[in-house]
Amino acid sequence: MLVFVCVFSIVVMAGDTLPIDVYCHLPVMCEDRNLPYAYIPSKMDLGASAGSKRPTCVILIKPHQDYQQAYNECVEEVSALPKPL
Repeated sequence: MLVFVCVFSIVVMAGDTLPIDVYCHLPVMCEDRNLPYAYIPSKMDLGASAGSKRPTCVILIKPHQDYQQAYNECVEEVSALPKPL
């Protein structure tokens, strides 16, 4: 739902989410809105990177003035990744 609202953001999804129906609509929504997105292998890794002890299926990284330069670098890196088939 947040993807509808956010104009600029990076979407990161965990590749081991089951059932896949949980977020199978998100890549299409991201492509329609030209949002960069990427997959990582593990829900546990994604949750830990977000500062949580719980597994996480999807995170949305929004820009902020405090880390704008790092955000811009991430956007470039994620946008350069090949799209999954």
